[in-house]
Amino acid sequence: MKNISPVTVDFLRKLPRINDVRFAPDGKDLVWSESVGKQGILYAGGFNESPYKLSDGRNLRGGLGYGGGDFNVGHTQVVFTDASGSIYTCPYKKSNSPISITPAWPYVAAPAFSPDGKWLLYCYSNNEIDGIAVVSTQGSIWPTQLVNGADFYMHPTWHPDGELIAWTEWDHPNMPWDASRVRMAEIGGTPLQVVKEKLIAGGAEQAASQPLFSPDGMWLSYIIRKGDWDDLVLLNLEENTSKIVLHGEGFHLREPDWIQGMRSYAWNFNSSSLVHFRYAYGKTTLWEVAVTDGATHQIDIHPVEWAVQLDVSDKDDGIIFLGSAPQIPKAICRIKDKKIEIRRSSAELKAGCYCSEPLEITFSLEEGGKGYGFYYPPLPEYSKNKAPLPLILHVHGGPTSAFTRSFNNEAAYFLSRGFGYAQVNYRGSSGYGYAYQDALRHQWGVVDVEDTILFAQTLIEQGYADANRMAVMGSSAGGFTVLLTLASKPGLFRAGICSYGVSDLLEDALNTHKFEKFYHQFLVGDVKKDKQRFITRSPIFRVDEIKDPVALFHGEEDKVVSLNQTLAIHQKLIQNGIPCELKVYPGEGHGFRKPETLADYYERIVVFLNRFL
Repeated sequence: MKNISPVTVDFLRKLPRINDVRFAPDGKDLVWSESVGKQGILYAGGFNESPYKLSDGRNLRGGLGYGGGDFNVGHTQVVFTDASGSIYTCPYKKSNSPISITPAWPYVAAPAFSPDGKWLLYCYSNNEIDGIAVVSTQGSIWPTQLVNGADFYMHPTWHPDGELIAWTEWDHPNMPWDASRVRMAEIGGTPLQVVKEKLIAGGAEQAASQPLFSPDGMWLSYIIRKGDWDDLVLLNLEENTSKIVLHGEGFHLREPDWIQGMRSYAWNFNSSSLVHFRYAYGKTTLWEVAVTDGATHQIDIHPVEWAVQLDVSDKDDGIIFLGSAPQIPKAICRIKDKKIEIRRSSAELKAGCYCSEPLEITFSLEEGGKGYGFYYPPLPEYSKNKAPLPLILHVHGGPTSAFTRSFNNEAAYFLSRGFGYAQVNYRGSSGYGYAYQDALRHQWGVVDVEDTILFAQTLIEQGYADANRMAVMGSSAGGFTVLLTLASKPGLFRAGICSYGVSDLLEDALNTHKFEKFYHQFLVGDVKKDKQRFITRSPIFRVDEIKDPVALFHGEEDKVVSLNQTLAIHQKLIQNGIPCELKVYPGEGHGFRKPETLADYYERIVVFLNRFL
């Protein structure tokens, strides 16, 4: 087939990922992080100027959980975490080299400068013991443990007077979006230590996160789960009284905290208002809310439809974030004079030539209510005969996650090769209210599979898919759903693509990493009391029901889902005479990063799909 898209394998393997952006110390220039393959790079520069590197060849990477929180900006300096576990500081001008201020540590993330720039808070993990440490920005003393006792920490932040700190914490068996707490502490002494601390908000079914002190020091703000959505709350530090400045009704104020350093709101430089994102049904809008009376107004960010990592200048009302849309790769965006400016530092592509606008598709659930998904119409070059193209239905990972109206390089890649493309946000996906998200409680392997099947049938009924030419694709938790869908409805899909997917719930519950060690308690149940449920829903124990061809991919160094799970599925499918291909990538973990891996991965998928569709 003719390739009409610039989204080639070579394009995918070279595409940098912009991970975070903040204002530089001058409040005008920018500092941002990108990664290509496994190499993280810290850049700085003006919005429309050529950038320069700050990381000086070091590998920028946050080491906790799934990453994130790999740099921050102070009044005069920038700080970042290196893949070795060391923390570096440097002025944000290109003539200076970074200086290490901590020894190499197993895992560090989320550094935060004290107001006077003399101290640095950061989260750490060592032998599965987590905490918050403090170190001199001059590197003159050994880091000191400041806060411990909880299983996990994120979002450490300072009060403007440097005598108070706040943070987010949570404990097993919870995930941070289900039950987390905001705490605040008074600190002092030499070396610094906690004098007094207290719980501010959060707990069971009341996840609280993203604490921030107002620039004038009057307020501590945070987001808390309330009912089906989120509230933005202000604590008056002088009067010790709280008020809800914004009640989420039909929108969330944050995404699930899968990584460190996620930011969905920020204080205005004069403490009079807060700028915040609203997330709903796969789309983002930007708003401002007044502290005094809660009055809100929307800030236009069109054509951006999905946005993350908000920052506001401490010198004026400048706003920056990372924005995207189906036809706009993730880019650094700035609001200036009430207009949006987009810097496409990840890719310069002509809009509309490589990816279609997705249609929101709803489908009826058997129990009542709606399920959700997106369908990408074929590119004009391939839709002249009006017949449905061979379709790839993509199932997201997580599973507490969602597909959004952002640029999807896989959609662009497969559309340009004559495939149809669709994404399902099954029950359990985020962004549709907590009731929809919680529908996955003890139902993983049931409702996600049902919804994938219902969505596929809806696409067929509406003429978007050919019943004889559909494939289902997913990775990690999405790969789990792929395998169970193939077992539950043989023949509905003519092929499955499963990348580092969970296939043995018992093995996974006992051997996964710390962050998700008890995630199964929410998703499936207690591994001892509900052992039979774990067996019944494990694809490895239902592999004899799979009748359709499967392509399996896994990283040799995956620490989240064991390679042994995929090897076992492959062996059993081959024994059963089912066409099954396996590719194991050396040096890769949970998710593929190396350019050469990505090139081979996508080429193999296209060959596999052309063979069976």
